[in-house]
Amino acid sequence: MKDVKYFHLYTGKLDENTYIVINGDKGFVVDPGGEEQEIVDIFKKNKATIEAILLTHAHFDHIGGVANLVRLASIDSNGKQDQSLAPCVFLHKDDLDKIGSYKNLGFSMGVKVEKFTPDVLLKGGETLNIAGLQVKVLHTPGHSKGGVCYIVNDKIFVGDTIFFMSYGRYDFYDGDFGELKNSIVNKLFRLQGNYTLLSGHGEPTTLEFERKNNPILTVEETPRAVD
Repeated sequence: MKDVKYFHLYTGKLDENTYIVINGDKGFVVDPGGEEQEIVDIFKKNKATIEAILLTHAHFDHIGGVANLVRLASIDSNGKQDQSLAPCVFLHKDDLDKIGSYKNLGFSMGVKVEKFTPDVLLKGGETLNIAGLQVKVLHTPGHSKGGVCYIVNDKIFVGDTIFFMSYGRYDFYDGDFGELKNSIVNKLFRLQGNYTLLSGHGEPTTLEFERKNNPILTVEETPRAVD
């Protein structure tokens, strides 16, 4: 779709990749780790509203800006809060317990995440219609139990499941190498065709390249977790 616009920001302490997708006068944000005002300004510049916030998982660097972004996006033209303007927040049900607890890993970086309540708890397998775009949800646990990828046109927002020539850590709370490898090899790699993979950190890559080159392909047994 030629009218769809994609934007990228580095946000938060870990320079997490936050993505913005705008289709006409509506759009959505993937993993707002911070820089909430800059996100709102991009939407205003493009005369669009934030319809949804899509979270790939609930580690602090991916959710740190959610509460404030919802608040800012809910301010009407008169400067007053209007809850009808609030973006709909999507998160997999298995990551709900991370939002307000040590499980989001913010404590390790001295970051406290402001609590928020997701509007929709995903199970995986859904096809959403957001901002006039079809968004397919693929449950990809391993880095986090509730990790998901969002397929939009020829792009997949993969969070921390897979990176350029690498893959997500599995030694955090509820991480699991076996699940991670299954998510990558038996779910992502089996998708038909080629896609641009937009990760939570680092540079973009492609599904075709990673099918051939990602090191997870050669790991036969569960590596020892990092101490």
